[in-house]
Amino acid sequence: ARKFSNFYSSAPVTASLFICAGKYAILGAAPFPLGGTILTQDLLRSENSEVSSMNILVIGCDQVGAALVRDLEHIGHDISLIEKDSEQLKRLYNFGGTALVGDPTDPDVLKQGGIENCDAVAAVSEDDSVNLMAAQIAKSIFQREKVICRVSDPHLQVLYHKVYGLETICPTILTEQAVFRALAK
Repeated sequence: ARKFSNFYSSAPVTASLFICAGKYAILGAAPFPLGGTILTQDLLRSENSEVSSMNILVIGCDQVGAALVRDLEHIGHDISLIEKDSEQLKRLYNFGGTALVGDPTDPDVLKQGGIENCDAVAAVSEDDSVNLMAAQIAKSIFQREKVICRVSDPHLQVLYHKVYGLETICPTILTEQAVFRALAK
């Protein structure tokens, strides 16, 4: 794995955030021409709660992963990132964490990415099978308690949750629900 940090992009990306049942879900991302992020600390926490700094390992740097990294870093979390494709790292803008290029389903790469010392893992790549494998390894081999797994296929979301006990987020379902609510107004 090769180590990269501080990649810059001319088109920063931000995410759409929906809060469902007290949990956060990044639905997608879109270019934000002025730079920075749309999300603020106020959107990511209730008014009376404190955000304590966490060490978070993010797997995947597509639009969702890059936006998640940016927003988590913006509110003070320490972020490490693992991505298979070095070109994807160009999405990062003023990234102050550590980024590795490597296979996130390889336990040695996960160790290099800091999985042994992280408080949470977010497997949010575009590939459901990579997310599942990385999340399973994080849970079973490295005994990480807080593991979030992005699953685009609604049928796999149910399977991953029931069979593997993973906390899953399905952007397909969340998008459908948001569109449904918008149309029902």
